[in-house]
Parts: sequence; C-alpha cells; structure tokens
Amino acid sequence: MASPQESDSQHQQQSNGFHHAQEVGLLQRLLDSVVAPSSRRRAYDYASSVASSRPILFSLVASQLLFSFPPILLFVVFTAATTALAVGAAVLFVLFWLAFALLLLLPALIVASSLALLVWAWALCSFFAARWIWSSANAVVASRNPDGHRASTKAATVN
Repeated sequence: MASPQESDSQHQQQSNGFHHAQEVGLLQRLLDSVVAPSSRRRAYDYASSVASSRPILFSLVASQLLFSFPPILLFVVFTAATTALAVGAAVLFVLFWLAFALLLLLPALIVASSLALLVWAWALCSFFAARWIWSSANAVVASRNPDGHRASTKAATVN
C-alpha cells in the first residue's frame, strides 16, 4: 500500500499530465484554426523530404530560421508595443484636451442659458405689459364711445 505522500505525488503527476494534455489539445486546436491540418501535413512531409534528400541545404535553412526568428519576433513585439504606447498616449492626450474643453464649455453654457432665460423672461414681461397696455387703451376708447365707433368732431359739436 502506498503512503499518503506517494499517493499525493502520483496524483500531482497525473494531474500535471492531465493539464499538460489539455494545454497540448488547446494549442493543437488553435493551430488547426490558423493552419489547416492537411496543409500542415504537406509542409511537414515536404520539410522531411528536403531534410532527407538535401541535408546540408536543410540544415543551412533551419539554422538561418532558428537564429533569425528571435530578432524578428523581438522587432514585431517592439513594434506592437510602440504602436500600443503611441495609441494609448494619443487617446490620453485627446481625453485630456476634451476634459479641458469641457471645463470651459460648462461655464459658457451656464452663462448662455442664464442669458437666454433672462431674454425670455424680458420678452414675456414685455408681451404681458403690451397686452395690458393694449387692453387698457381699448377700454379707454370704448368708454368714450359706447357704440364702439369713433365719434367725429362735427357730430359731437352739433349735439
């Protein structure tokens, strides 16, 4: 019978192997979605046939690819990081100036709204005052002439 430490060790090995198998399966599915398995198989077969028929040429190409890939990869990562930094800085720059402009816009809108309200209140008061003056003037005219017609000066002097 295995001791508890040995069973824990075996369990860790099994679970690590299980996780490793899941990771390999995930990478395999990811690679299958990028490159079709049939295309990948043809490339493997072609590389294997070139390696068998021309080993010196194959070793030269493999060596070049092996030593050229890291600098190219670093350059691509650097380019992506620089682009991301530039885009991030541009977005922050734009957001800063938008916030600054908003700080200027809000007081201007408050002043404009206040002036608009003041002009509207003045126009409303002017309308009511003009209506009151008009109705008062009509009342005065109507009280002088009860039939609603304007009396001529000759008719008024004859009576």
